[in-house]
Amino acid sequence: MFTADMIAPCGLDCSLCSKALAKNNPCPGCNGPDDNKLEFCVSQCGIILCRKRKENGYRFCDECPDYPCEDVMEKENRYTSRYPLKESPLENLRMIREMGMEEFLKQERERWTCEKCGSPIDVHHGVCSGCKCIISEKTKRNP
Repeated sequence: MFTADMIAPCGLDCSLCSKALAKNNPCPGCNGPDDNKLEFCVSQCGIILCRKRKENGYRFCDECPDYPCEDVMEKENRYTSRYPLKESPLENLRMIREMGMEEFLKQERERWTCEKCGSPIDVHHGVCSGCKCIISEKTKRNP
C-alpha cells in the first residue's frame, strides 16, 4: 500500500480502492497485471486503454498535451463528488509534480490511514479497511 506503482496514470491512488483493499485476491492497481482487476479497469477504462498514453509512454496523464482530457475529467468529477470521501486525481498529479513522489506518498499515508487501527481507508465507502469504522471528511486528517 501507498507505493508509487499504486498511483494510476490519472493520479488516483489505487491503494484506496475497495478492490485493492480486499482481503482475498486484492487488485494490484492500474499498473499491475490484469489478474484480480475489475472488468471495467481491464477493458473499459479510457485512461488505461488510451492509445496516446501507450504510444508516447506517458507514466501520468499530465504529461499529455491533451491533459486534462474527457476521461480524466470524468474521474475527477466522480472521485470528488460521488463517494463519501474525496480524492482528486488532478490535485494528486499536481502534488506529485510539486513535491515529488516520495513526499506525496508520505502525505497519502498520513491522510488515508485510520487513526484507530492504522489500516488504509477505503475511498469508495468511507470506512477503514481494518476496523471498519466510518470515516468522514471532517474526521479524516488532511495534511
